[in-house]
Amino acid sequence: MTSDNRKLRLDFARRLIEALIFAGLDDRPTTLARHFNTNSYGMVITMHGARRWLIGDSFPTQSHLNALASLLGVSSAWLLLGQGPMLEEAVSVDAVPASNNNLGEVLGIFQSLKDSERQLVLNLMMTLNRSHSHST
Repeated sequence: MTSDNRKLRLDFARRLIEALIFAGLDDRPTTLARHFNTNSYGMVITMHGARRWLIGDSFPTQSHLNALASLLGVSSAWLLLGQGPMLEEAVSVDAVPASNNNLGEVLGIFQSLKDSERQLVLNLMMTLNRSHSHST
């Protein structure tokens, strides 16, 4: 395994975690597998397969990638390779209604951050999400 290939898989895993958080989910393999299997209409993944994606051991097949991106509301090109915008055109920041408590503005700001700053925000959101889910 080349170091370039390993880096590509780790970068994919980082973006997958970012997309999960964006979709309001946690980054656990059980959550990913359950969400995928419940909503992908016939396609299934195992918890082990979800874990391998999340830790950068493997990539999904093209059909799984497309379904995953659609379920999480992100671009498949962005999810796999980091190319283009995170959000599909149909779900662009401009398309988010203003009634969503400035969600469009928040997403715009988030997309403008550097990778290290995004990671900091994602870590904070994961921590807050975990503490919130344990308290409810």
